[in-house]
Amino acid sequence: MKLNNKLKNFGAVPVAMFLIFLGTSCEQEPEKPVLPPVSSIIMDFSDFNTQPAVSKHTDLSYKNFLYAYANVALWNTIVTVNLALPVTAYSYALNQDPVYLGDYTWEWSFNFNWNQATYTATLTTERLNNQEFSVDMSIKLAADAGKGPTWFDGVVRYDHTHASWNMYKNANNMQVKILEADWNMDYETEAGNMKYTYVETGQVETGSYVYFEFFTPDPVELDAAYTISLAAGDIFIEWNRITKAGRVMSTMFFEDELWHCWNENLMDVECGLE
Repeated sequence: MKLNNKLKNFGAVPVAMFLIFLGTSCEQEPEKPVLPPVSSIIMDFSDFNTQPAVSKHTDLSYKNFLYAYANVALWNTIVTVNLALPVTAYSYALNQDPVYLGDYTWEWSFNFNWNQATYTATLTTERLNNQEFSVDMSIKLAADAGKGPTWFDGVVRYDHTHASWNMYKNANNMQVKILEADWNMDYETEAGNMKYTYVETGQVETGSYVYFEFFTPDPVELDAAYTISLAAGDIFIEWNRITKAGRVMSTMFFEDELWHCWNENLMDVECGLE
């Protein structure tokens, strides 16, 4: 009888251990964070991507739009040149499935092709609190060993109403922070804004920024705006995203504090008649 009881007790040990292991192995992973859209990283410059074809044999003037276009193009170039690679990688990440690393940390790791080369990107997120998680994107040539340098990092709200980013350029084994970005979105009103600040040290335009905002067009006729702050002064641009008609104000260029307007054909008009 005692031998049977001992056998029963001995048999209960592995059963208990199996149940403990089963409970541990079936522990549910936390819900993975959803990455915010590409628009949280890259500003929309699309309404100023094309300049009008101006003929020398016409009296028509596009001066107002062209001035706005030139200043938006300046920022478009800065952003496109420095963020083309990381934004491409991020676009790929949005279509990948992450791996859970434990401790509320997730990793997206994948190869992608860009500019006739194959790269490896590793995007890592980590829960900071109930409202926010951190993001870090590193990129390297796929043939290179080790982990690549960070191209951008930041903090994102889980509800995608806010994100703040640090953007870097990596050249000659040096990492330089060049831009800080701040993105906000109100999904009820469909209004939002984004700001880039140029922070590379020792440059003439260090501290300059472009601030983009858009809002519900009805009843507002001009439903989008840029504020561009440069070392030489500020430029204010407002336009309608459907008609493309708009206006610009710049005391350093026009030498007044008035709005200078263009119509849906991008031609100069008197403000109030556009």
